[in-house]
Amino acid sequence: MKADRDLDRFKELLLSSCGMFFTNERELTLSSAVTQRMSQRGIDTAELYHSLLTTDQDEFRRFIELLTVNETYFSRENDHLKLLVDKIIPEILSQRETRPVRIVSAGCSTGEEPYSIAMMLAERFGEDSGRLFYIAGTDIDSSVIARAKQGIYGKGSFRSMDKAIQDRYFKMCGPGAYQLGDIRHQVHFEVVNLKDALYPAIMQQPDIILYRNVSIYFPPQVQREIFGRLALILNEGGYLFVGATETLQHNIGLLTLMNRDSVFFYRKIPGVIIEERRSAKRNLSPREQSKPGSSRQTNYGGVPAGAVQSGIRAIRAVAASDASSVTNSRDPKSLFDDALELAISRRMDDALALLDAIIEQDGSFIKAHSLKGSIFMSASRFQEAVAVCNAILSHDPLCLEAYLMLGVTARHSGDDDDAQRRFREAIYLKSSCWLAHFYLAEILFGQGDKNRARTGYEAALRVLENGSSLELSREYFPLSYNAEQYMAICRHKLSLLKNG
Repeated sequence: MKADRDLDRFKELLLSSCGMFFTNERELTLSSAVTQRMSQRGIDTAELYHSLLTTDQDEFRRFIELLTVNETYFSRENDHLKLLVDKIIPEILSQRETRPVRIVSAGCSTGEEPYSIAMMLAERFGEDSGRLFYIAGTDIDSSVIARAKQGIYGKGSFRSMDKAIQDRYFKMCGPGAYQLGDIRHQVHFEVVNLKDALYPAIMQQPDIILYRNVSIYFPPQVQREIFGRLALILNEGGYLFVGATETLQHNIGLLTLMNRDSVFFYRKIPGVIIEERRSAKRNLSPREQSKPGSSRQTNYGGVPAGAVQSGIRAIRAVAASDASSVTNSRDPKSLFDDALELAISRRMDDALALLDAIIEQDGSFIKAHSLKGSIFMSASRFQEAVAVCNAILSHDPLCLEAYLMLGVTARHSGDDDDAQRRFREAIYLKSSCWLAHFYLAEILFGQGDKNRARTGYEAALRVLENGSSLELSREYFPLSYNAEQYMAICRHKLSLLKNG
């Protein structure tokens, strides 16, 4: 128990000083670091070492070096970098006369990210890149900043880099070691604690901030705090990129979330305020959202009691009088429940009629659009389904189900390129989206890309095996699938890939 209390004091110090927090899974890392430094300093008690950390900045720095995770490599999440270099930066330059474009890599570790950008810019803009751009990299760990300045890397850092680029910019400097050439002088590095109240000049007024795969180590309140500081220093019209798995948790109304070429990023648009989206409620119907702690009650496997009668009453009411007067007299949420029951009972035309009346009354009712799109898909009316999905995204660009439906419709229409793009967008919104992983794997399997197909099937199967089959089957409303059947398909395809 005393050991737990000792560890808690270090947790509190790290949280307050640099925003780091340690869940149960990471406590061993923290405990090992404390033990190691106490032994090296000849300190007998955790209390004395804690006191030393609060008074000795050099010791605190050495302690932090044992706790930070510095896994990175060149061209990581390269779709971000290609969008920046090929489209966003040229657009910024077209509106700029003299001042260089300022780019900050926050949490850059050993420097692969800012150096990747420097090399890509040099490839596109040649010798002018040194004049056109100011690139900075920061990290709380002074040891990785020192390594970044040296620019020496092992083979693991090059696993996503084109060999021709490596040969052009690096030279061997020892067994399995390569040093970046003169271009490394175009990147400026500094040790920075992102939780500090003030950021140094190297970070001020950036046009682009890359803050990728860093916030996953912070608790929610610190994530919001740091994201707010980064948003504050970002130039008007500037861009901020986070890691693919971090996207939604930063959609807190400070910057505008945008999607371009299947890549999500944030932009600082003057005068635009975004309402914070509650992801916990995103997949619930409006009626369910109004009931804290409620869960879905719809019986997807059959027709609930009274479903047909309820739907018939609604449709007869619409047929007997003016549709708008009827829908205006009823809550669209309750009308939607009737439409859903009609769809479940396969009365599709009646359901569509009621959904059209609901949408006429409230065009922003996403669930009504989603059900309408699903009905069109089930009837192979793919063009109409696509139009509905586009209408959904005009109201809610974060609607996961819309991207899934667009992917499914594209696949049924034979457009695998568009289908892949849509399923990647779905995974960007939710990395555990098993349905998107599965369909991507199916496309890759058909194209003969065995390694990537295997990865997709494994990702889908991992989610499916760790969840409730019933809940997973209903997860992506209004799409409904038999999760157990998909598990069987994944296992079968993996066995084929293994034997092949």
